[in-house]
Amino acid sequence: MEIEIKNPGAFGSALVTLEPGETFISESSAMFRASANIDIDVTTKSRGGGGIMSGLKRLIGGESFFFSTYRATDGQPGEVGIAPTLQGEVFPIELDVDRPNVVCSGGSYLASESTVSLDTEYQGLVRGLLSGESLFFFKASANHPGEGGTLLVNAYGRITPVDVDGELVVDTGHLVAFEETMEYHVTKTNAGWIKSALSGEGFVMHFKGRGRVWVQSHNPAEFGKRLGRRLPPRRG
Repeated sequence: MEIEIKNPGAFGSALVTLEPGETFISESSAMFRASANIDIDVTTKSRGGGGIMSGLKRLIGGESFFFSTYRATDGQPGEVGIAPTLQGEVFPIELDVDRPNVVCSGGSYLASESTVSLDTEYQGLVRGLLSGESLFFFKASANHPGEGGTLLVNAYGRITPVDVDGELVVDTGHLVAFEETMEYHVTKTNAGWIKSALSGEGFVMHFKGRGRVWVQSHNPAEFGKRLGRRLPPRRG
């Protein structure tokens, strides 16, 4: 399998070349083109967990209820074009049993190789509400030796990996993913509620430990708020 990132930056996408017998998975709305020999199946189940309940948890977590799976059907290689809904970067993360699992924030999962196990992870009621993300995060892992794989995440704007050995503070609207070795708690940006409200920052995620965190340069929720105020009122 070959995964090529196209147009890196503001309007990123991925072109996946599948050899016969290989399978690729994405959220159900990600495919924008495919060669004629690609079979597309839609399901709620992924490797490592599945069924209706997993689909519901993904929906609560900001992901798609369904997955799309792609296979070449005629013994020849096939191509699939994958792109996110929001304009932003598509970023590959390599997974292996010798590396920590990766936890994706709500809406950042785009696609993955079939060797990657996918599951939802409850982050707690308080942390979910305060972080502004969701009650469920999305965990990607490679559970079997020799079966590593590529995870594709997407974001609004540029994605930057940050290697942490100590502490890191990330605005809640800018988190893309983090390695499972990192611990975090949600806190205010300032000592008092009034200062936090006046600063416009609100809550942040305070990470501790040793590992990698991926952040996005722009905040889609804040962009939506500013854009919404400038749109004409809906009628009817």
